[in-house]
Amino acid sequence: MNIGNSPRVLLIICALCSTKTALAAESCNEAFSGGEVHLDLRLRYESVTEDMAAGENTGSAVTLRTRLNFKTDTYQGFSGFIEMDDVSNFTGSSNDGVNGNVSEPLIADPVGTEVNQVFVAYKNWDTEFKYGRQRLTLDNHRFVGHVGWRQNEQTYDAFTVANSSIDKLKFTYAHISNVNRIFGEDSVVGDTEMDSHLINANYTFTAGSLTGYAYLLETDDNFAGFKRMDTDTYGVRWQGKAGIVAYNLEYATQESAGDNPADYTADYMLAEANIKVAPVVIGLGYEALSADDDGFFITPLATLFKFQGWADNFVNKGLGNISEGLNDAYLTVSGAAYGITWQLAYHDFSSDQDNAAGSSDLGSEFGGFVGKGWGPYSAELRYASYSAGDSSPFNGGGLNLVDTQKLWLSFSANF
Repeated sequence: MNIGNSPRVLLIICALCSTKTALAAESCNEAFSGGEVHLDLRLRYESVTEDMAAGENTGSAVTLRTRLNFKTDTYQGFSGFIEMDDVSNFTGSSNDGVNGNVSEPLIADPVGTEVNQVFVAYKNWDTEFKYGRQRLTLDNHRFVGHVGWRQNEQTYDAFTVANSSIDKLKFTYAHISNVNRIFGEDSVVGDTEMDSHLINANYTFTAGSLTGYAYLLETDDNFAGFKRMDTDTYGVRWQGKAGIVAYNLEYATQESAGDNPADYTADYMLAEANIKVAPVVIGLGYEALSADDDGFFITPLATLFKFQGWADNFVNKGLGNISEGLNDAYLTVSGAAYGITWQLAYHDFSSDQDNAAGSSDLGSEFGGFVGKGWGPYSAELRYASYSAGDSSPFNGGGLNLVDTQKLWLSFSANF
C-alpha cells in the first residue's frame, strides 16, 4: 500500500459511511458532525555555521509548518483521521535537500504541501487496528520514530495492530509498505517503498518494564541506496527505577538481509541513568553502534535528532552510523521552574574501530535549550556546538565532520 498523493483511505472511510448494513448513514453523519478539527502552527528560525578550510559556510531558514487535521467521532469502533501539512520558507539561504543549493549547509525542511496522515481505525477486543498513512513510534524512537523535530515529519503507509488484552502486556505489530521521509515528495529519496514487518512486545513488572522486538526491514524500491536498509534486527530493552535513579539498558543484534549489498553482523548497546537530585536531573549515558569489516549497525527509521547530539553530524544519509561504528558517551543536566524547562548536554564521540588514520577521536558536542509553554502556545531556544576530533576528516563514511554551530528559535501554537 502506497497512498501517494491520492489518499484512497478516504474512499474506505466514505464506503463505510455509505454502507446500509454495518453502519447506518445517519450514524456515520453523526460521527463526522461530532468530529474535531485542530490547527497547529510552528514557526522556526534555524541557522548553521560550518568552519570549513576555506572559511565559514553559513546558512539559515525561517520556515512555517501549518498543520490542519480532522478526526471523526467513533461509531461502533470505527473512526477516521486526515491531516494536511504545508511547509513554507520565508527567508534565508540553505540546502533544503531539493532546491539544488548543495554547497550550502543542510536545513532539511523543504517547502511543499502533502497529506501527512490519513487512516481508518477500528477499536475492539482491547485492540486497535489502523490502516493508512500514520505516525508510528516505538519505545524511545531509536529504531522507529516520526522525526517530529523536522517541519515535514516522517510517516508510514502501514497496517498496524496494538493489543493490550493481556494484563500488563502490550503487543504491537506493523506492516510497512512505504516510508514518507522528511525530504518531501519532490526528492528522489522522499519515499521508500517497503515490505517490512515490525514486532514489539512490552511487559510491565513492579520494578520496571521489559521490551522485546524484531524489526525485519525489506525495501521494494528501485533506488539502489535504499537496499542498505534491508536488515533484520532483534533486541531487548529494560527500563527500571531504583529510588532516585531511573535507568535504561538495551541490547540488539543486526544482520544484513534481502538485497543488502553488505554482508555483516553488528551490535547495539545502551546504558543510561537519570538521577533526580532536586531541583535537577543528572543524566549519564553510553550508546554504542558497532561495526565489522563488512558493514555497520544502522537505524534508518529512527528519529535521529534525539541521538548523537543535536548537530546531526552522524546522520549519514539517514543510516545513523559510520563505517567504523560510533560510540557516544554523554552527560545531561536538566530542570524546570516557573513553567520553564531547560537542559544542558555534553557528548564525547569516538569510533568503534580505529579508522585509516589509526585513531578513534570523532570530537565532542555541547548543547543547551530552554523552553516555555503557556496555554496553546510554546517557545523554545536551542543551541548546539560540535567540535571535530583528530580523526574526524578520516572517517570511512566520508562525512564532512567539521566544527559546526547550530541555533534554533521556535514558536508554536496549537488550537
